[in-house]
This record gives sequence, structure tokens and C-alpha cells, in this order.
Amino acid sequence: MNKQPSSQPEPVDLNERTWLPRYCRGDEQAFDELLLAYRSLVNSFLYRYGIEGRHRDDLFQDIFLKIVQSAPSYRPSKPLRPWVVSIVLNSVRNFRRDSGRRKYAMTRLKTVTGHHYSDTAAPQRQAAGLDEQLDQQSTVIWLERRITALPEQQREVLVLSTLKGLRMKDIAAVMAMPENTVKTHLRRARLALAESLAEREQVSFSGEGER
Repeated sequence: MNKQPSSQPEPVDLNERTWLPRYCRGDEQAFDELLLAYRSLVNSFLYRYGIEGRHRDDLFQDIFLKIVQSAPSYRPSKPLRPWVVSIVLNSVRNFRRDSGRRKYAMTRLKTVTGHHYSDTAAPQRQAAGLDEQLDQQSTVIWLERRITALPEQQREVLVLSTLKGLRMKDIAAVMAMPENTVKTHLRRARLALAESLAEREQVSFSGEGER
């Protein structure tokens, strides 16, 4: 069973810009340090982008192979994280194109959309019943489908924005677009999801009222 990646932020190693130059000079330990620091981020990206478990391990290995192959092109004057994420994003794009897969899974959707399932009722209602759990699962599945229907750039910005520690300017660097454009895509994606969710809940509420 694949373990769901943690969304807790990870500390950034201040020496990370030296890893690839050291590796290029023959220091194998430098790559081990990079792998240890970034394997969680890569796994998180693959998980949230809906890569099936049976393909995830192969794509994970392919990504780090590409990092090794591209190591000579890395410039230590630039942050390492956007450079790594750009390789991850391109690898996922190629995988989707080559395989023809257009299905994406998004977890922790309440963080992305601002839709929280907090329970502010009396203590006796804190443990959600089966019906409530099934309703929440249904909402998550529905949101996954709505995210799949978003325009490509909105969907990619939305996914990238959930990665640990990735800032707007990093996403802009990865996607080669102005930071304001990134913010616009993210705002439109969130607004589209929020509006669709509000409409869905209104229909559900109206249906209950007619019973």
C-alpha cells in the first residue's frame, strides 16, 4: 500500500547548491544527500498528480536518472528546488503524453480550495458517522474530476502550489511564465473550484429541502 505523502514543510539544506557540482566531481555521497532531501517532494508530486502506484516507482527512478544526466547543466548560482521540480514536471508531462493518460488524482483538496471539513458542533458529534464520511469521500472524488477538467496551465499551477515549500516565484521559474500570470492561473483555478463546489452544495441542499 502506498503511503500518503506528508504535507509538512521540510527544512532546506543550505548546502544543497553544492550537491550536484560535488557529484560531477565524483562525490557519490553528494547525490545520496540530494536523494534523501528530495525523494519526499518527488513522491508527493507523483502522488498528487495521480500517477498510479504501479508506474510511480519507475517514474521516480527515471526522474532521478534525468537529474544525474542533467547535473552538468545545473548552475549553483540558482536555487536547486525549482530546477529539480522542472525536471519532475517535464517527466510527468512526457509520461502523460506517451501513455495517453488524462486522469489526475488530487489529495488534500481542502487545502487547495480553502474548503475545510472542520467540525464545530458539540463534542458528541466530533466523531463523524459513516454517512458523513461517505459524503466527504464523494466530495473529494467530485473535486478530483473538476480539477481534471481545468485548463492545463491552471491545473499544473494548482498542483505545483501544493508542493512543500514551492513559492510563486519558483512556480514561475518552473513554468517559464511571469509570477503574476502564475497567480492569475491559481486564482482562476481556485475560483472555478469554489464556484462549482458552492453550486454542488446548493443543489444538494435544495434536494434535502424537498424531502
